[in-house]
Amino acid sequence: MKRRALLALFPSAALAFPERAITLVVPFAAGGSTDIAARLLAERLTGLLATRVVVENRTGAGGALGSEAVKRAPADGHTLLFASASSHGANPAVFRDLSYDAVADFAAVALTGVTPLALAVPPGGARDVAGLRAQLADGRGAYGSAGAGSITHLSSELFLQRAGLRAEHIPYRGGAPALEALARGEVPFAMDTLAGVAGLAADGRIRLLALGTARPAPAYPQLPTLESQGLGPYDLSTWNAMLAPAGTPPARVAALAQAVHAALAEPALAARLAALGVEVPPPTGPAATQAFIAAEIAKFRAVADAAGLRLERP
Repeated sequence: MKRRALLALFPSAALAFPERAITLVVPFAAGGSTDIAARLLAERLTGLLATRVVVENRTGAGGALGSEAVKRAPADGHTLLFASASSHGANPAVFRDLSYDAVADFAAVALTGVTPLALAVPPGGARDVAGLRAQLADGRGAYGSAGAGSITHLSSELFLQRAGLRAEHIPYRGGAPALEALARGEVPFAMDTLAGVAGLAADGRIRLLALGTARPAPAYPQLPTLESQGLGPYDLSTWNAMLAPAGTPPARVAALAQAVHAALAEPALAARLAALGVEVPPPTGPAATQAFIAAEIAKFRAVADAAGLRLERP
């Protein structure tokens, strides 16, 4: 019934779409929060679209390889990308040699989730943001990130810019090693997703000082925002969006967007995403999602330019 209702809204798409299974490319490794969120959504879309939605992991280059694969796929709605703030926000802001245009090479379908970023310190580190600023005032501090040009790198740079501080960047080979280094006290602070830090914080291995979003997170109402600590404007999150190759027929894009919104409106799916630290956004259709991604790139590029970050892929 749900599928018939969706297709009734888009009769031209109903004649031939979907014709076969849909491949949802996740440009990151299996088992991470982006991959898990994609699989949860794919499961529900399989029911709503009455065709299999199969997740395929194409990893490498911070999401660039998977993004390139979808860019080159047939523009018929059967190959989609589960993009992120890394692949379609930080990457185009920092790297000169990307093989895709994050806006022009894709048809946006819908924004699917937003995850706040958090400022974290070792268990024996600063007690609050003011204490961390004092600790870093001599310019000899350091911070860890998931890698050069990553969203955790840029979010830490924005913190330093807003605080008027300098610190050495220590890139690790992924978010997990960076957080393990933080827990061991190898660096005095790091920024990472709330989903990534929540478990370590619950175990007492790190301490959370503030959120990087303009408003508090419902799951952590006691955690202040960086803006409330005098470091505004500061509003960076990581996010996921579903994209199709540029040139995909608008009726098919619209049908996919309607199905995504229907899936995300289901309380059971929203609850499972919330357990990953993912907030379901209000329905954000193709045009609004395209504008959102362009604005995010501009936001990240401003941070990168202020830090003098223009990199090439190793």
